[in-house]
Amino acid sequence: MWEFVLSVWKAEVANYPILLMQAAALLGVFSLVLMVSKSSEAALHRRATFYGWTVGLTGFVLLGMAFQLMNLPSKPYLGSDLLFLSGLLGGWRGGAIGWTLIVGARLLFGGFHQAPAFLLDMTLMVAGGIVMHYRLRHKPITSFGWRDICSAWLARVAFTMLSIGLVHAFELVPPIVNARVLVLHVFGCALSLMIIACVLALLRGDARERESRARALVASRTNHLTGLPNRRALGEFLEKLLAADDRQHALMTFQVANLKEMVRTLGHDWTDHLWEHLSSIMTRGQAGQSLETFNPLCFQLNDFSLTVVVQGTSLEWMEQHHLAHRVLAEVVAALRRIHVAYMPLQLRIGVSNVRAGSKANAAAILRELNLALQSNEQTVRYFHGSFADQADRDEDVRRMLIDWIRTASPPMQYQPKFHLLTRHVCGAEALLRAHPLNGHLLPPPYVIEIATRHQLLSQFEWCTLEVVGRDIKRCLAAGCHIPLSVNISATTLTLPLFGDRVLSFLKLLHVPPRLLFVEITESGHVPDVETVRTNIAVLQSAGVGLSLDDFGTGYSALTTLATIPFTEVKIDHSMISRIDQPRMREAVSLALESATRYNATLVAEGVETEDQSTLLLEMGVLVGQGYLFSKAVPMDTLIQIACHDGAIFGEGGAGVRPSA
Repeated sequence: MWEFVLSVWKAEVANYPILLMQAAALLGVFSLVLMVSKSSEAALHRRATFYGWTVGLTGFVLLGMAFQLMNLPSKPYLGSDLLFLSGLLGGWRGGAIGWTLIVGARLLFGGFHQAPAFLLDMTLMVAGGIVMHYRLRHKPITSFGWRDICSAWLARVAFTMLSIGLVHAFELVPPIVNARVLVLHVFGCALSLMIIACVLALLRGDARERESRARALVASRTNHLTGLPNRRALGEFLEKLLAADDRQHALMTFQVANLKEMVRTLGHDWTDHLWEHLSSIMTRGQAGQSLETFNPLCFQLNDFSLTVVVQGTSLEWMEQHHLAHRVLAEVVAALRRIHVAYMPLQLRIGVSNVRAGSKANAAAILRELNLALQSNEQTVRYFHGSFADQADRDEDVRRMLIDWIRTASPPMQYQPKFHLLTRHVCGAEALLRAHPLNGHLLPPPYVIEIATRHQLLSQFEWCTLEVVGRDIKRCLAAGCHIPLSVNISATTLTLPLFGDRVLSFLKLLHVPPRLLFVEITESGHVPDVETVRTNIAVLQSAGVGLSLDDFGTGYSALTTLATIPFTEVKIDHSMISRIDQPRMREAVSLALESATRYNATLVAEGVETEDQSTLLLEMGVLVGQGYLFSKAVPMDTLIQIACHDGAIFGEGGAGVRPSA
């Protein structure tokens, strides 16, 4: 007995160098295939076919080499280990592929000698591997350890013993041959353990490397402070959208309008939390159903802006249905519910199409979007066409502004203000009415934005004041003593000696200061600085009227009203358009009470229906302007309207202020 075991052991030792070379070849091929594989999947059941073909083809080649190139009495090869690995790594699919290739090689190169025995043995080896595959298939490969290696090796040994036992029971080979196979397998257990350990170690190393690359890839597409997809992720997503089909999509980009004030209040890192909250609001429906059907996806373009991809719609449709305005209102309301610190927050939105031309690409979209955002000062702005075209239009407006400033002749028209009860003209507001070469009306907020961007705002506002001063003189010459108002920004009020300059100009024209009203936009946030207080005091003491425009739309309405001695307070047309709603009527009543408390007249802007006029009168609001009475008209038409209706401001100039 011992002599037989010793002889078999000597034969096995003689074959070990060949078996070790085959094991090295197997591991080398397996390592190389893992290295060149581009699949991002590392789970066993995700790559079953891949593993089956890898092990099966390797076994086919090794078995062919053993039978064709080795002139030895026995043909040493790793058939059992290869079959077990094909089942272990590939499950039933990979095992079937490996079994077919290796059995085919055995029949092709070794013939059908003892076919029942080796078919039974090979089938059981694959079955053992499949059993272990289903034990490990859902376990992360990165966590494979010695316990898993030992379990797989013990399964390999157990199914080997089962195979030898069944071959002996069915007498498929002579007992001496079966005994020799048993001793060979016992001595080969160490090599099997090494092969299984190395293969699983290679798998674990490959999986960890893929996981590391995946984390790095996710990190490269994610803002590390907020966890939101970044500009790179947005570019890749836009490329997919552009390649998928010809549908149009839109981009909504949010920015903070009062960034400096918010930073002073909340610090420099508060925007990280803001974009997280805003993204949650946009994608989880907290902002209402406005965007729900468009599958919005949020990307952090940079530290100060968030871009939302609105799929399956266009800028034109959004503009027609005022979608951006609705979303902005819903978002601001939701943010203020989240945290009281967001109460003074002012957001603005830029809307653009993804497809701005036949050769649209993500890189161009993002590059031009950044350029456009630098020029966006409006609360909601729609960027029609390409941003390059928009830049050309911006330049045309800039040149137009310079020409108006140089000649002091911006095209102004006047929208009359009426006493709601008598329907008499009691004043008028100067409005810019410019028609560029394309014939469309140039939106005044757009002009103001261009003027602000190019540091021309104060010069532009001064030339509008010059036009209004000259038109007041024309009204006086025609016998109409109605005050005209001109819009002046908080920026201009901060200029030293601005009030003195205004009075000097009026004196030069021989125009009474009481016929000029300076309208200050409340949403612009008038800074409480010494130059502003001095300018306002100079104007107010001389009799120049002070009007607070868009009262109630900004965040510091009562503070502004309490700080500056306004003669007139104007409520925005957005409030008047919804005055039929009880809550909005309450808001208008509060505005009227606030104006009355500070000795100011309340003026309703945007009155368009008789029902609105009637409601305002019932509430005690006596002055209004809007399309119900008149649109903005040239100065000659205003004089005709005022003289025909009989202005309530008399010859003496003191005027009859409606009692609230």
